[in-house]
Amino acid sequence: MMGGTKSAGSAASSATTGSTPASEPAGNVVPASQAADFSSFVKGILSFTGDLSSLTCPSFMLNGISLLEYGAHWNDYPKVLADITKAGSSEERMRQVARWFVSTLYGSYNKRVAESNTGEKKPFNPILGEQFVAAWVDGECGDTRFVCEQVSHHPPVSALYFENATAGIYGSGHFSQKSKFKGMTMKVVQEGRVTLRLRDSDEIYCLTLPDLNICSIITGRPFLEMSSTTFIRSSRGYTAEFRWHTKPWLYGEYHKFDGRIFRDAAAALVPDGPGQEQLFTMKGKWVAESASVNLRTGEEQPLFDVQAQPAADICIRPVDEQSELESRRVWRRVSEALRAGNYDAASREKTAIEEEQRALRRQRAEAGAVWKPSLFSWIADADDDEAVRACYAYLFPAKDSIGTGSWVFNDSPHHRAAGGSSASEMPGTQTPSDAFASAPGSVM
Repeated sequence: MMGGTKSAGSAASSATTGSTPASEPAGNVVPASQAADFSSFVKGILSFTGDLSSLTCPSFMLNGISLLEYGAHWNDYPKVLADITKAGSSEERMRQVARWFVSTLYGSYNKRVAESNTGEKKPFNPILGEQFVAAWVDGECGDTRFVCEQVSHHPPVSALYFENATAGIYGSGHFSQKSKFKGMTMKVVQEGRVTLRLRDSDEIYCLTLPDLNICSIITGRPFLEMSSTTFIRSSRGYTAEFRWHTKPWLYGEYHKFDGRIFRDAAAALVPDGPGQEQLFTMKGKWVAESASVNLRTGEEQPLFDVQAQPAADICIRPVDEQSELESRRVWRRVSEALRAGNYDAASREKTAIEEEQRALRRQRAEAGAVWKPSLFSWIADADDDEAVRACYAYLFPAKDSIGTGSWVFNDSPHHRAAGGSSASEMPGTQTPSDAFASAPGSVM
């Protein structure tokens, strides 16, 4: 069994009402030794044009974990994921998928600010081939396992996979960010998708990702808001639409959303198009409570409530037992320096990792070697199931950042059934982490 268990979350604090903290987050005050670096950083982002990911962030603004760990929040509530398979109809399953999606958001985009009082900070940019592996052990709904791998560095792309074998549900996907400064806010466009599958059914769900607004950067106390419109499309013709609202300048509240679930037999999404059968409306705060209303009966049901239950405990192997490519081992020295408040040491350790990666890239270029991910393969929509092509074709007019293909875990039931090679059979790849093998009910 994996060791190093830590809690992925506790009951949400009062900050989950959606407003920023009443007082300044103590952990986010700019240290005196970092004031000059922070000033240069602010001047840089105010004058910079293009993708801000190429700018160097002052070390005190780093949160000490890899971006790959953020993907684990898709599994904060494993029982909510497993409950999808218990729904008695495709219509109710779509409502349960929407509920699960909302359950993933608080941990992904707000928990660090609301519960730690340190504000939002920047994660480490994963190195090429970096992996993060975790599990959630539950005697009632079965164990859930997760792996994420950095499959590209330029542009940065992270591929993820999660599975609850007992419930018979799993998903693959990928995410990437492009950022630019607009006004007083950093706008982050998230590119990518997640495809959710039921093992014992041909029913699939295709999800798009929200954009993010990172506010209050120039004060040194940033926090996230979600923006844009996202969708979930099922292969049975059901669609969930979410509209994420940022707080208006002079009034209103943070973190609100509304949306709807409808059935549509059309081949492409047309907003409020003819033939759409409206089934549910959704409304609330993704950091607190939300509800759905059945438009046929008028019945209101809770969608998700962050404060109703703590997030499940995440199991991660001790760092010394991890492979050299696993996130917490890769970044251990940097994280230790950050926790100690030794920002100069953190910068030196981080720079050493980055220089080593540059040297590896030069060596591959000189040798004419092509790097390949260990755990994931790229599948173009044209080569995927007809149901996948149809779902993403339906969504494509509304979301141009979903691309034309997916990163798929090599040992997923879908990939194996299609005749794909497992990670251990792929020549020329790095050795994949064996962390799943030490977890209960291994999938590898």
